[in-house]
Amino acid sequence: ATRSQVTQVGEEIAILLDEFQPDIVHIHSVHNVGVMEACLGRVPVIMHGHDYRYLCPSSSFYYRRTQEICTRTAGPGCFPTTLRKHCLSPRPAYAWNYYRRVKWIEKRASRFAYVVAPSDAARNRFLEAGFPESNVVTLPYFCPVVPLDRPRRLPSDTSILFIGRIRPTKGVDVFVDAFSKLPDSVKATMVGDFTAESRGRLERRVSTLGCRERLDMRSWAGRDKIAEIFRQASVFVFPSIWPETLGIVGIEALACGVPVVASDVGGVREWLLPERTGILVPPKSVDATASAMERLLFDEPLNRAMGENGIELVRDKFSLARHIDELKSLYENGVEHGAKRIA
Repeated sequence: ATRSQVTQVGEEIAILLDEFQPDIVHIHSVHNVGVMEACLGRVPVIMHGHDYRYLCPSSSFYYRRTQEICTRTAGPGCFPTTLRKHCLSPRPAYAWNYYRRVKWIEKRASRFAYVVAPSDAARNRFLEAGFPESNVVTLPYFCPVVPLDRPRRLPSDTSILFIGRIRPTKGVDVFVDAFSKLPDSVKATMVGDFTAESRGRLERRVSTLGCRERLDMRSWAGRDKIAEIFRQASVFVFPSIWPETLGIVGIEALACGVPVVASDVGGVREWLLPERTGILVPPKSVDATASAMERLLFDEPLNRAMGENGIELVRDKFSLARHIDELKSLYENGVEHGAKRIA
């Protein structure tokens, strides 16, 4: 957006705030700093960090060219770094605007009543950027899949499952490469936003690896079918290679009693308790992923125990009721503490 557009939208929001006079504003994925400025000057504001757009000019803390996780904080060094590792937008004007947005927010970090992060790992990113420790809180998402009342019966066929966007950042190549190392009796299912290009690329890869006939590629499934797809899997695999803020699909698997093999990235440790709800592996490690999958596939008591632990964890930590209660508490405290900041 141009500066005039930023100013215009900010003025429109200011009029709405003056008219409706809300007690608090909760910002989700807002890019326009004019909107933020209008809110910060009039009402306590909670900012939700669903991704890293408020901390990283590329919103991802990830180098696409080298497939590495970025550990730096935003600064002038972002620009020469992207020439080598490719993280920022290739359009200079866009890259500069995203960088300027991050630095604008950074300077106003103490003016937010609260900043909400989906995991402790994401919260630490805000703290590293200079946000006050007292007003950055961790509030994981709730699980949209209702956890089972009792442990499931293990499926008769040994199978592994991937559900997610079909992107390199999601570790799809790690998944198929690790799958190719498993015995021929093991089948795999991938559910995601396949395009003709991504499907063709993966089909060529698994054909070369000699496991095409054992892999089922499916398009996105509706919410009403997801739970059943999970319950048909022996193991769920979450091989992401970028710093996930949480990884909610892993929580959905646990709700269905399915243990998870997951990359140790970002906020995954919020729900993957090592040796309790699944097995953590180094990101991009094909051998470690294959070994962990095989262990869970053929150790039925371990599979069942981790499945039970996963159901219990979701019920205790990721329920809708708990999420609403904690969010309500933030609103109540935010009104009180945020009003002091404005005053």
